[in-house]
Amino acid sequence: MHGNSMFSLSGMLPMYDPWPMRVNRREDLPQKAELLLPATIHGFNLKEKRWVNLFVDNIHEVDWNHRAFDRLVLDVKIKEMIRALVDVQTSAKKMDDIITGKGNGLIILLHGSPGTGKTLTAESVAEIAEKPLYRVTCGDIVLLLDEADVFLEERTMADLQRNSLVSVFLRLLEYYEGILILTSNRVGTFDEAFKSRIQVAIHYDNLTKMSRKAIWQNFFDMIEESTDEDANMPELQRRLDQLASEEMNGRQIRNALLTARQLAKHRKERLDWEHLSQVIKTSAAFNKYLKAVRGHTDEQWARGESLR
Repeated sequence: MHGNSMFSLSGMLPMYDPWPMRVNRREDLPQKAELLLPATIHGFNLKEKRWVNLFVDNIHEVDWNHRAFDRLVLDVKIKEMIRALVDVQTSAKKMDDIITGKGNGLIILLHGSPGTGKTLTAESVAEIAEKPLYRVTCGDIVLLLDEADVFLEERTMADLQRNSLVSVFLRLLEYYEGILILTSNRVGTFDEAFKSRIQVAIHYDNLTKMSRKAIWQNFFDMIEESTDEDANMPELQRRLDQLASEEMNGRQIRNALLTARQLAKHRKERLDWEHLSQVIKTSAAFNKYLKAVRGHTDEQWARGESLR
């Protein structure tokens, strides 16, 4: 059968086939031809790690959030260094090792206490690199090993099976060509061999009052930009210094605000200081109880164990 014709089943007479032999990239398909195309296409869900059917009508270019990196509460010079390394890594200009294909990856270690911005930094790097963030392996993406201590802990004579895992991981790091970000809050347990394979290690100090204030302000800005949020922003802004005085990390700040929003919605009220204050007091009481039971804070314990 000729590519430009078809036959009717009744009289076996040739009929005109509207499907073109070829279409220029700048041309649109005829409307009748579009009807023959499938309505869905397969796509990989990075969050759920599975293939799904996507409606073609809803496919569009990825809207990368470059503002996420700008909003990151981190030293300006460190942010500049991260951006420079990522820009070079994502460009075509790379400097080879003596052995071709070796040492072309960008391996960044982010270490510090929980809730200081390590994971958020990795997510922000993926946005400015305009590559998906995935937690397995591939050179075409930004790879995050969150809480990577199990791979990085110092080898011992007692656990040979784990030693072999660390050795294989070290070998893979040598030839990895993508961007790999490791996060850890137990850097004191690292195997010595990893130090030379990490291109840059960034320590995250506990949040100061100024940095907590900046984080609270970032969340308030997002609430104000949202069209479906109902909040008493003038009152919350007046309480900003008081909020910044609370000893909280970034994750605790986010969780407190999220819980306060849910509490306000449950009561069918505007988000206000009353909701935030209730959540923060409840969280502080829990932390105080834990300290009384253990006899120390998480930071005191980690320092005593030489973990960070």
